[in-house]
Amino acid sequence: MSSPSLNPAQLEAVHHLGGPCLVLAGAGSGKTRVITHKIAKLLQHGLESRQIAAITFTNKAAAEMRERAKALVGARAAKDLVICTFHALGVRMLRADGERIGLKPNFSILDSDDVLGVIRDCAGNTDNALARRWQWTISLWKNQGLDADAAESAAANDDERVAARVMRRYQERLAAYQAVDFDDLIGLPLAMMRRDDEARARWQAMFGHVLVDE
Repeated sequence: MSSPSLNPAQLEAVHHLGGPCLVLAGAGSGKTRVITHKIAKLLQHGLESRQIAAITFTNKAAAEMRERAKALVGARAAKDLVICTFHALGVRMLRADGERIGLKPNFSILDSDDVLGVIRDCAGNTDNALARRWQWTISLWKNQGLDADAAESAAANDDERVAARVMRRYQERLAAYQAVDFDDLIGLPLAMMRRDDEARARWQAMFGHVLVDE
């Protein structure tokens, strides 16, 4: 496939189908255009739509990519493409396989204000500013892949040790509520893939090609 809208370097990325390919480019340089053209190339190469996942960071970017792909390959071919955010893919994975880690398919997703309220309750503290600091610290730890035990071991001072204890109660509360926060939508699928060989193999088999627009 060739296109007058793609330069030689972009065409090289589109035609590379034999393994991982990293494209480094600045904002507005055509990364999304490369991904949508690569989707078309993969379909031409025989991959089914449902075997292609294109992941990005925001709902707006995912919607734009979905529309571009539809315009390029047609509505029928685009219908089964998985084009979504990292968090939306996490939801999909947890709804399908979350029971493997103790999460029922109808789990709730807490927004930032919900999380703040749960943290205040866990700590028995009504100080919003302090609870917000704990919330930020807990989020940072989760994004580093730390659970409450690891966070407490890594705590550098008394404030962080208190935050780690709050984190433990917070995670216990989420488990009892069958709820997750936005950080869990990334961390829990990752933990599940690391621990569960069967689930990991199933998701690896499901997607023959994963494209990330970062």
